Amino acid sequence: MKEELQDKNSTIYFEDEEGNRIPFEVIAQATSEGRDYLLVEDPDEGLAYIMEACASVDDTVTYRMVDDDDEIRELGNLFDEILEDVDLEYES
Repeated sequence: MKEELQDKNSTIYFEDEEGNRIPFEVIAQATSEGRDYLLVEDPDEGLAYIMEACASVDDTVTYRMVDDDDEIRELGNLFDEILEDVDLEYES
């Protein structure tokens, strides 16, 4: 699975297993321990996800969905600090 940052205006497209391109709105970007992360929202579902940049070739950046609960909570706290007016809730 790969995603690419389309522009600085905050839309990223996730390609699922069937090859469907799903748009996500980028809410925030952060760096932690030298790694770049995006907090994105699926506008259709209203759910937010955290993605980690894995590789960059030319203008295409590949991301992975963060799925480890402990990592999600740690990064969620980071995004909570960045987005003071947003209250994040976690689902497992």
